[in-house]
Amino acid sequence: MTEGITLTLRLAEACDADDLLAWRNDPVTRTNSRNTAEISRESHDAWLLRALADANRRIWIAERGVERLGTVSAVRNAGGPVELSITVAPAMRGRGVGAVMLHAALAETARIWPGDAITAMIRPSNGPSLRLFERCGFVATDRKDDLLIYRWRN
Repeated sequence: MTEGITLTLRLAEACDADDLLAWRNDPVTRTNSRNTAEISRESHDAWLLRALADANRRIWIAERGVERLGTVSAVRNAGGPVELSITVAPAMRGRGVGAVMLHAALAETARIWPGDAITAMIRPSNGPSLRLFERCGFVATDRKDDLLIYRWRN
């Protein structure tokens, strides 16, 4: 874990919609997402309400004091692994917060769904995410469409 960075993860709420949408529609985030299209406010708000009510999904906001660092989500797939995804807020990129966010989310995911496999799907062109997940104990195990499947070696 990156030394000197402490943060908290809290469950996202409907009032986080503005930050989540801004981070999601950031050009770098869009380039590295499964769906690279810009998301409309209406579509995002409807998705967020469904996601917050879904017992098989967690969306966390990473914070350091009042500073919002980004978001991590975990989706527990029926009959399959829990899939993590991370978005570091554009202003926080390159500061080492991604590893701390991911470690915290791994601990929460393992606590909520003990024993479940944890994976991530990453574009091969997304070097920063590939390096982040590898540093945090993930290994590439497969490929699906244009994405690499990484599995956490817990």
